[in-house]
Amino acid sequence: MADFRVRSRILDDIPAIPALMRRVYPAPLHGPEAIWGEQNLLRHLAQFGAGQFVAEASDGTVIGTATSMRLDLAQALAPHTWAEITGSGSLSTHVPGGAAMYGVNIAVDPVWQNRGVGQAMYAARLDLARTLGCKAFVAGARIPGYAGAADRLSPEEYIAEVAAGRRMDPTLTKQMAVGFEVKGLLRDYAPDPETLGHAALIVLWL
Repeated sequence: MADFRVRSRILDDIPAIPALMRRVYPAPLHGPEAIWGEQNLLRHLAQFGAGQFVAEASDGTVIGTATSMRLDLAQALAPHTWAEITGSGSLSTHVPGGAAMYGVNIAVDPVWQNRGVGQAMYAARLDLARTLGCKAFVAGARIPGYAGAADRLSPEEYIAEVAAGRRMDPTLTKQMAVGFEVKGLLRDYAPDPETLGHAALIVLWL
């Protein structure tokens, strides 16, 4: 039996999420913009409450969070940055009835990583997308292994190697294992020293 569960995010979860994100995105490697503030989390619930999830340990501790929104499919698949597509994380760009579910963020407590928590949150979001009649789940996938290979490979070459299975990336490889396919590079997607700002555009057709 799993020692955690995934459920919809509620107001009582909000105080725990910034602390969780600080554990996932520690300073000084990541800046304060990587951490959701409580007011922003309230906006997420107001914009698209159904798309927000947490993972909760058996003792009630919040150990994971996942943020989603809906977009028009063409918009989701076009070149974009994280700030452009998400309204700088506010979800102000959410399109009710949009054919694409967009993965804004997913974070798992480091103590709980590699224990199926992230996969369970993805499964919950995919179930929601199917229930709502979305045609695809789209996201910008972090490529945290890229910084260590940037002296040898362009970001396009790096994601091509990961997509072909010739190289393992700590995030993108896991997302491919869930069923996502790589559609291309999102250059200068978001400030991130581990990815040098880049991401892979990934899609899972529903």
